[in-house]
Amino acid sequence: MMQKGLHFVVEIKTAIMKSKFYLAIFVSSLILFASCKKWLPENRIVGSWKLVEAEKRRFLSSDRIYTGYENGVFSFNDNGTASYSDTSIQMSGNWNMREEHNGYYDSDGNWHDEARTVLTVRLYNFTANRVLDWYFDRIDFRSSGDKLFAFMDSPSYIYRYDFRKQ
Repeated sequence: MMQKGLHFVVEIKTAIMKSKFYLAIFVSSLILFASCKKWLPENRIVGSWKLVEAEKRRFLSSDRIYTGYENGVFSFNDNGTASYSDTSIQMSGNWNMREEHNGYYDSDGNWHDEARTVLTVRLYNFTANRVLDWYFDRIDFRSSGDKLFAFMDSPSYIYRYDFRKQ
């Protein structure tokens, strides 16, 4: 009789340990999936950014260009609103980011999908007669999200905008 009682206690302890193990796995999974949200591009852009540099790139050379927005700060909010502010002007508007899928067929007839993240920034100050309407064909976050390279592609040039998180 004593062995049956001891066996029953061991089974209960084993069941409790298994349930703790499964609970630990469940909680760890929740934390992992919750932390993945911050790596979405839409979440990484939220905050204040400074345009450090813009370049006009060609095949074998590049030229630095001045956009007029290097002295201020861009703010991107999680609700899709945006603003720009420097010592002389404030602009407000919105931003939008989405993933686009483009592709092509190779010489063997196989489809190749190319995904890229597109960023649109539209800011206005109608009183000062200023409008900023940027469409970036692709973006690339670097340095754990503290750098943002945004590209505008044209047939002859590629414009690269270098933003740094403030």
